[in-house]
Amino acid sequence: MISDDLAIDVFAASRATARDTSSIARPQQLTVYGAEWCRDCRRSKAVLDVRRVDYVYVDLAAHPTRADEAEALTGRKTIPVLVFPDGEHLVEPTNAELCAKLDRAGL
Repeated sequence: MISDDLAIDVFAASRATARDTSSIARPQQLTVYGAEWCRDCRRSKAVLDVRRVDYVYVDLAAHPTRADEAEALTGRKTIPVLVFPDGEHLVEPTNAELCAKLDRAGL
């Protein structure tokens, strides 16, 4: 089991709200927006890797203009942002939050 390295508020994960995100295409598979210097990004990717979940990784250090996509969905500039094919997204999820979403999605 992977433990959380940092104490993160269990309500920190942002969910899609009523704001208009209709112009943003839903990904065909899980997409992770992050950066290698980000500890939470590395932790979330480790959870996905341990569970052998396929995902597209968008390195925002290498492609900073792609950060606009994540911000448009969440209204926030924090990472990691995980966008699921069902349109739901998580921002800075704890391991428990991420695993619960993966379970609900059958991943």
